[in-house]
Amino acid sequence: MGRSQADVAISAGVAALACGAAVIGVPTAVMVVLGLALFAAPGYLLSQLLTGSRIGGLERVVVATGLALVVPVLGGLLLYAAGVPLHRAGWLGLLAAVTLIGDVALFVRRRTGKAAPFSWRFEHRRMPLPRLAIFAAAVLIAASAVTLARLGVAAQPQPGFTQLWLAPQQQKAHTVVLGVSNDEGSTTSYRLVLLYNQQVSATWNFTLADGQTWQRSITFTGTYTLAADLYRLPDLTHPYRYVTTHASKAF
Repeated sequence: MGRSQADVAISAGVAALACGAAVIGVPTAVMVVLGLALFAAPGYLLSQLLTGSRIGGLERVVVATGLALVVPVLGGLLLYAAGVPLHRAGWLGLLAAVTLIGDVALFVRRRTGKAAPFSWRFEHRRMPLPRLAIFAAAVLIAASAVTLARLGVAAQPQPGFTQLWLAPQQQKAHTVVLGVSNDEGSTTSYRLVLLYNQQVSATWNFTLADGQTWQRSITFTGTYTLAADLYRLPDLTHPYRYVTTHASKAF
């Protein structure tokens, strides 16, 4: 391919390595490096295709960075519209596909003389101070927007909840585990009613601090239907949580 297409070969290699690394499950640190390189590759290739050698230095970096951000934004919308899950495999496939398409397009344009060949030497152009200030302000605004978005997500209030479970204990075939976990964000009082074959078997009143768990192991034999109704006091009319389990054969 020669030095004139070295960037095409490198970006295609990054896409192939990132996909291969994801398949074989390389260490996270290696995957992060490959992922960052794959994230940047489409922006670089698109900047070469759209601007060629007309710009250089900081202008080229800014354009490539902007295009690198555009690819996942627009690509993510297309994946969502197509019903593709936005998981790691989907993002990896998107970035690798755009990179390889960009490689092919840039390779063809260079072979036909419509794009300048790749060069390790870049012409140094002094950027006017006003333009440099505008670029610096744009970077600062983008960084501030990302920071504010992250802080907003972290500060977003999350609704509290209470978890109730009734599950067989693996080590003991005759035993089920009944439990309640409080994640309401505050201390909460409960009443828990256990029904055995639709008859009240036991009742517990207890108070849990936020993050605290209440649990009991209950032994039953024979065919049974167990149900648990959890009330958040003082409301004893409407169950706040409920769960049911059934065994159709005798132990």
